[in-house]
Amino acid sequence: MPASQVTARLQARDLEVIDKTLFEPREEELTARTIFDMKTDIDPGAETYGYDVATRSGAAKIIANGANDLPLVDTDVKRYFAQIYTIALGFRYSLQDLRQSQMTGKPVDATKAAAVRRGIAEKENSLAWKGDPRYEIQGVATATGIQIEAVGTNAAGTSTKWVDKASDEIVEELRKLRTRITVLPGYGDASLILALPPIQFEELNRRYSDYDARTIMQVVASNGWFSKIKRVADLKGIGLSKSDSLIICHSEPETVQLLLPMDITRQQEEYQYPNWKVPCEERFGGAVVRAPHAILRADGI
Repeated sequence: MPASQVTARLQARDLEVIDKTLFEPREEELTARTIFDMKTDIDPGAETYGYDVATRSGAAKIIANGANDLPLVDTDVKRYFAQIYTIALGFRYSLQDLRQSQMTGKPVDATKAAAVRRGIAEKENSLAWKGDPRYEIQGVATATGIQIEAVGTNAAGTSTKWVDKASDEIVEELRKLRTRITVLPGYGDASLILALPPIQFEELNRRYSDYDARTIMQVVASNGWFSKIKRVADLKGIGLSKSDSLIICHSEPETVQLLLPMDITRQQEEYQYPNWKVPCEERFGGAVVRAPHAILRADGI
């Protein structure tokens, strides 16, 4: 039966409820977006995005009046291309679903739209943090040239995991890891973010000591080392030997951006007996990392 002859169809009120659910993602579903800038000024039809990664060398010096020996910054520029792909997911309503909706005078249940929103958000987060080498999509935690370090063991020398480390050991470890970026020229007072897998994030809620009722999180925050401390599920098992990792990074656009030529979009619904199918898609290209030295991944926590 042609779609034009179907008596039960998605109505305007149904699409309104679907769109409200689909286009209002919860913050925890899009952790990467809450940290990094989104680059959206790219045509959705583009399949690649080219950008330069430059390593600066050379130093300024005082020159005499009229001298022509101006020091130059030798720039080793390498051209990278980010691949842009479609993330797609859909849902459907049966004719009977729509008949029941029309009978009761209520819009369709938007639970399916919420599931699509979550599914696309999870894929976006995974690509933003981990990338996908099969499609040449780069992630923040796996980008070429970032700093990677294995964390040290606890005082007993038995484990590198935070669950086995004392509170002061965790704080000191974060201080040392942070300096891998802050000692770089131009990053002394840079605003840095700390991203942790769920288990390690919860470890920061541990009481600091028997004599200090603050949590480890509060102690770290009091030092002003990080502008944000975020829980990121995608960092679980991302390190060497599938160990859990943390990320410390400068999150400004000159360091990293996420490519989003087209945000989640609901396409025209399609009818194929006995269902109406609602396709949704997003165009995404992972992370564009222009200053990989300003990103540190620490494995083994």
